[in-house]
Amino acid sequence: MKKTYLAIAVMALALGITACSSQPEETTAPSEETTQASSEETAEEEDVEVDYFDGDVNVVEEFLVTVTDSEGTERKFDISEAEVTGAEAVGVGDEVEVTYDITKLSDDTTPALEIEVLFSAAEEAEEGLADEVINGTIAEVGDGTLTLETEDGSYTFNTLIGQQVTEGGLNAGAEAEVTYYGDLEDTEDLPVITRIVTADAMDTEDASIYTLTGTVSECDADHVVLDTADPANTFFAFEGPGLFGDVQIGDTITVIYEGSLTGRTVAAVGIR
Repeated sequence: MKKTYLAIAVMALALGITACSSQPEETTAPSEETTQASSEETAEEEDVEVDYFDGDVNVVEEFLVTVTDSEGTERKFDISEAEVTGAEAVGVGDEVEVTYDITKLSDDTTPALEIEVLFSAAEEAEEGLADEVINGTIAEVGDGTLTLETEDGSYTFNTLIGQQVTEGGLNAGAEAEVTYYGDLEDTEDLPVITRIVTADAMDTEDASIYTLTGTVSECDADHVVLDTADPANTFFAFEGPGLFGDVQIGDTITVIYEGSLTGRTVAAVGIR
């Protein structure tokens, strides 16, 4: 986080000097009232003590945004008069830096001067980072891995967090539909299966939903973070208004979600 500094309106003074030098000689000098008003404005600008707050956007309600930093500190900002940079709008899951007048810092709502979107969850989704789907035949099932034979080649996946929808199990020779994220060609950082549905379970209820199971590491009524079994792909944040009111830290739950797990925050629609 950047250090607090005193914003001094030096530029205004420099512009004033330039303007005077370019005026014709007959230009009337500023009146005493104008000079006094200008001095008061400069004094007000000199009193603006700017500070910054970096974090992730948890809630957006019209012009009010709630931001939580890396230490868990939560602040609410009014951005109705703020300049928004880095994205067209501010959304849940965005990483932002909020500029505000420290003299107006409030335990309730602080007016923001500027909010810069450092990472836009909406733009990430638009750029095609959603999960991919591939069909093939299971060739081999290992300890936390699965190899799938497809028309285009053979690919090995990480299965540690994957939802498994199957009647007869994940067995060699079974036809399957795999939802995943990552690079199919990467043999070191394997693509991650988020869901696998075998042919014998395609018509089941579970085949129509997407779920992730994990241990709750952070939660409130509208928000939960799951710690999964995969140490390399471990924390996933979900948002669902009023959905997690009965959830406690340490609980093992299954979240039903929409969209892709690749987002900074995923839309939750139910829990088990």
